[in-house]
Amino acid sequence: MGLVLSEYEHSILEGKKGEAARLAMEVIVALGNAFGARELVKVASVQAMAHYGSLHDAGVDWLERLASLGGRCCVPCTQDPSSIPFHCWSDLGIPPEYADKQMRLAKAVVALGEIPSWTCTPYYVGNVPRFGQNVAWAESSAVSFANSVLGARTERVPAGLAVCAALTGRIPRTGLYLDENRAGSILVKVEAGPLSGIDYPALGYILGTKAGTRIPVLDGISADVTNDDLKNLGAAAATSGSVALYHVPGVTPEALTGDPFHGGRPSVELSVTRRDIEATKQTLTTGCLSDVDLVVLGCPHYSIWELQRTALLLAGRKVRLGRRIWIHTSAEAEQVAARMGLLEILREAGATVLAQNCLVISPLCIKGVRTIATDSGKAAGYLPCEHRVRLVFTSTEECIASVTE
Repeated sequence: MGLVLSEYEHSILEGKKGEAARLAMEVIVALGNAFGARELVKVASVQAMAHYGSLHDAGVDWLERLASLGGRCCVPCTQDPSSIPFHCWSDLGIPPEYADKQMRLAKAVVALGEIPSWTCTPYYVGNVPRFGQNVAWAESSAVSFANSVLGARTERVPAGLAVCAALTGRIPRTGLYLDENRAGSILVKVEAGPLSGIDYPALGYILGTKAGTRIPVLDGISADVTNDDLKNLGAAAATSGSVALYHVPGVTPEALTGDPFHGGRPSVELSVTRRDIEATKQTLTTGCLSDVDLVVLGCPHYSIWELQRTALLLAGRKVRLGRRIWIHTSAEAEQVAARMGLLEILREAGATVLAQNCLVISPLCIKGVRTIATDSGKAAGYLPCEHRVRLVFTSTEECIASVTE
């Protein structure tokens, strides 16, 4: 049995909601049929992508075409970070022709009616789905947070499909939109003692390599774990594997009181020890702290709490000559940090705050950067291959100490 459309969905496909929506619905229906979906599901919000570093010229053409055809989002839509920091790209040596492509994407985003937030943490800046709501989110760390921490429902939606969902309000009902596909399948016993901030992305990286696309249930995570810790855990698990949903008994919504295995038994049981976590940190490290040229923080984007903590660590310190600290965050967190006096502290220390941007999907045009230090499991997984650099994966404290005096 093929995909069954509602009267409203048929009207979009017939062009009654405009040519852009019709094209978008054609894509959604084609993919729905390819994946064997029985119906489409209404989505409450979309997290799309509009960074040139991933979409390239084809993405520019696609979004500009939809905008020129009068496309308009019918549900709230935010998007991932930009491939340039909008207000200081030239200071970082980014070529004007590259910046122009990103600016064209930014213009198309506004024309389509997207909310130009440019962050991988939309749940911190207003795009906050409720428990059980269906959404269509791109960007693996945001998908993990939406499914796992918020209890919303989304697949890892590709960039081109996400904007189609924004224009139609629909997505095929497959995968994690279905109850039966949200049950845990792997039991992971965390036997590593108390976990520090850097331990969570290391644990997440292990999780991704062990789970792949399966849904892990983590036993042994403290109930006082922070949202930032869970954010960083999920981001790393989505980098080393394709984990889009994990459960933590007593912590995450679908495992607070119910059975995360839905009455079944885990297909695999494994443990993660302190030795495993420390070994993962070493595996991700290919350079030396003494050689660090650039510290990259905020992947996923730093929250205001993480900015505050970093400002406290940098207070009274100075970045050494020839070294740099880049902190990626949302524009909203940057504005709050300014009102709190944190930006002044960070800038006095010599750190650079790059709002709405991320080095994972941006060119690195500063000469002489050979070794990067980061506290991010996601950045540790991507930056060495993206920019051909050596990498030190370590705590925020050690990152800062490596380039300051």
